[in-house]
Amino acid sequence: MHLHRNSRRSLLRALAASLALPLAWSSGAAQAQQPADLVTFVVGYPAGGATDTVARLVAEAIQGKYASGVVVLNKAGAGGQLAATYIKEQAPDGRTFLFTPAFPMVIHPHTYKQLRYDTLKDFVPIATTHFGTLALSVGPGTPAELTTLKDFIAWAKANPDKATFGAPTGGSQHFTGLMFSRDAGIKLDLVPYKGGAPSVVDALGGHIPAIVTPLAEVLEHWRDGKLRILATTAKERSELAPEIPTFTEQGFPSVVVQDWTGFLAPAGTPPEIVARANAAISEAVRMPKVKEAMAKQGMEIGTRTPEAFARTVRESWERYRDIVKATGFKVEQ
Repeated sequence: MHLHRNSRRSLLRALAASLALPLAWSSGAAQAQQPADLVTFVVGYPAGGATDTVARLVAEAIQGKYASGVVVLNKAGAGGQLAATYIKEQAPDGRTFLFTPAFPMVIHPHTYKQLRYDTLKDFVPIATTHFGTLALSVGPGTPAELTTLKDFIAWAKANPDKATFGAPTGGSQHFTGLMFSRDAGIKLDLVPYKGGAPSVVDALGGHIPAIVTPLAEVLEHWRDGKLRILATTAKERSELAPEIPTFTEQGFPSVVVQDWTGFLAPAGTPPEIVARANAAISEAVRMPKVKEAMAKQGMEIGTRTPEAFARTVRESWERYRDIVKATGFKVEQ
């Protein structure tokens, strides 16, 4: 039987409207409610980076489930702030999501005076993909026999003029170094970098003694024996490198940093859309193909319900507020 043209239009409108309905997870109902809309994941960093790569993995995995098509839009600028501001201004209809690491949302509110968004008011947490672990590494800029955190502290005390670490200014890597130096009672000056990769290059070349980076950025060099990882910031040892001790087990329980990376939507997004998106994204992250691809980049998956993610966002926002205050960091204009 052929549909009249107007009937076909009505059917298409009905399919598009299904994006705003909760997903029924029986196979027949799920197929009937597949939306015919294009969904956009906005990433605040250039294509090819770690955040962009995960966004594209998830986008591919949820096509045909949450939406018929998913594209990734890179809006790089201001350390992720440009993308966050863009998402704040979008309609809360489940068609546009921000995919971001934690720091633009939970650190920048405390380190910038002029911020065009309010993390706790302008967004709805949707789903997490993974929680990142940082690492303190040393290279040929320190003596070869320096292999433990205790050794590094002794070296830093004996060489205060050389005791520096590299990290991007005002991020979790910077504050990890500040917390460690404070608790260890050593003077450890920051050498600022625009990203982790340049600091790794300088550490490999012996131009800087120590760096704080995501664990994934130094694992290969650690395995090759070119860098020595002294500690990680997780509460427990990483499954990716169980031989490496944590700061906590070496006497620094306050140096725990496992920041989230995840999806957020504009404030006002209906709960049923939040639930549907969370289910689709969480299922995608747990798919073997996605999980394995993330593991190759040194990422251990970690999913949360929207409610648990919302609590995590608030808790991390409050924790960094206290850390920024305690370290005496000067707020940027």
